[in-house]
Amino acid sequence: MLSLLKALAGIILSYLAGSLTGGHIAGRLWHRVDVRQVGSGNAGTMNVLRNLSVRAGIMTFLWDAAKGYLLAVLGWKLGGIELAVLMSLAAVAGHNWPLYWHFQGGKGLATSLGAAMAIYPPVVPPAAITLGLLFFLTRNSDLATVLVFSGLPFYFWLREGVGWYLVLGLGLAVIAWLRHLPLLARST
Repeated sequence: MLSLLKALAGIILSYLAGSLTGGHIAGRLWHRVDVRQVGSGNAGTMNVLRNLSVRAGIMTFLWDAAKGYLLAVLGWKLGGIELAVLMSLAAVAGHNWPLYWHFQGGKGLATSLGAAMAIYPPVVPPAAITLGLLFFLTRNSDLATVLVFSGLPFYFWLREGVGWYLVLGLGLAVIAWLRHLPLLARST
C-alpha cells in the first residue's frame, strides 16, 4: 500500500519536473525566444516545429516524452503501479499547466506518450494509429486527440478491468478534455 507522504512527494516532484517543458527550453536555448510569443503560443512540439526549427521541434518532443517516461519509471520503482500512475498524471498536468511559465504549456501528447510507454506499452501503437487516422479524417488535431484519449478508459477497462490502468486512462482523458476543450470551442 502506497503511503500518503510518498504519494504527495511523488505528485509534487512530477508536477514540478513536468513543468519543465521542452518547447520553452528549446526556444530559449536555440532561438532566444519565448515560445509563448510565436505561432499558437503553445509550448508543444508542433508549435515549436512550425515556428522555430526542426531541430528545436525534435528536441521538444524527445524532452517531453522522456520526462513522462522517466517520471513513470521512477514512480514504478518507488511505489509500484499506484505511484507510477499518480506521477504520470502529475507530469502531464505540469506540462500542460507549468508553474514556471505562467501555466502556459503544451497539450501533453508527448508527455502522455512517454508515460504510456513506461506503464503500458501495448496501448501506444493502437493509440498512435487511431490518432493519425482521426487527424487525417478530421484535419483537427485537438478533436483527434480528445477522441483518442476519451477511448483510453474503455481500452484499459476491457484489457485490464478496474484498477490503476483504468485510473491512468481516466486521468489522461480528463486532462485531455480540460486542455483541448477550450481549443475545440474556438475552432468551431
